[in-house]
Amino acid sequence: MSNKLKQILKIGLPWGIGMFILLTFIFPYFNDEDITLKKTGIAFPLWMLGGLLFGYSMQRWMPK
Repeated sequence: MSNKLKQILKIGLPWGIGMFILLTFIFPYFNDEDITLKKTGIAFPLWMLGGLLFGYSMQRWMPK
């Protein structure tokens, strides 16, 4: 695995997992919204993809 890919995963996946938990479970809980398996199943891959894109953008444009 290349060093760039490791950096992208190291930055992006924690961000994606954090956003997934925050926006799929915590905010709906406090807003008395339903937390369903369908919403969770849709949100997880989207936030993982978003995390990878975030990691890529941070690796690409942030100064070393």
